[in-house]
Amino acid sequence: MANYVGGDKWVPVTEKVTSTANLCAKSLVTFAGAVPANAANSVLGVVASDTKSGDVATVKIPPCIVEVIATGTVTLGAYVEVLTASIYGDIDGTSTAITAAGVQNQADGYSIGKAYTAGSANDTVLIALIDVQAANACV
Repeated sequence: MANYVGGDKWVPVTEKVTSTANLCAKSLVTFAGAVPANAANSVLGVVASDTKSGDVATVKIPPCIVEVIATGTVTLGAYVEVLTASIYGDIDGTSTAITAAGVQNQADGYSIGKAYTAGSANDTVLIALIDVQAANACV
């Protein structure tokens, strides 16, 4: 049985972005409105609700503490990275297979945040999402 954390804890800012792919709620998105690649550092934020390609998506922008899809193992307190998976979203009232970006424990990619809860694939977890563009500029 999947575990769900029950919602976001702190989201001070949202932004609108035009999606270039079907996007799933609680998944990660890039500045271009696309699904980030595995282990990428191009994360803008977390999608608020399922969004059809070409529509405007509301994105929760870091810093924030948000509910995100776990697409791999996430350990409490661990740094996390992007991992894509195929999941289903509600696009125009139809259950549609979508490639979505969630999180897993950081292995060899860019850290995009830190886990406030633990979970495994198909769960949702709370993540303290960081602004990876700003963080990587300081490295």
